[in-house]
Amino acid sequence: MLSWLGMRKSKKTGRQFFRNVQKRTVTFVLLTSLAALSGVKSLLTYLIPTSYLEDPIVAALPGVVGVLVAMVYVLVIERLFIDEADNTSR
Repeated sequence: MLSWLGMRKSKKTGRQFFRNVQKRTVTFVLLTSLAALSGVKSLLTYLIPTSYLEDPIVAALPGVVGVLVAMVYVLVIERLFIDEADNTSR
C-alpha cells in the first residue's frame, strides 16, 4: 500500500535489541545510562569556564557529549549481554 514511500511488508526481521534479557535488567541499564548522561553533562559543565558557556555552541557541548556517552554505554552493555547469552546457549 505504501510502496511508493519505500515501505513494504517484509518477512525479514533484524536482530532484536536486548534479546533474551529480562525487563528488570534493561530498565537498570537504561537508568544507569541516564545517570551517566547526567554525570558527564554535570562534569563538563563544571569543567568548562562560565565565560565560555555564553556561546550557544559551547553551551550545547555537555549535553551532546553526555548523550553520546549514554548511547555508547547502552550499545556496549547490550552487546555484552548478547555475547553472554550466545555463549551460554552453546
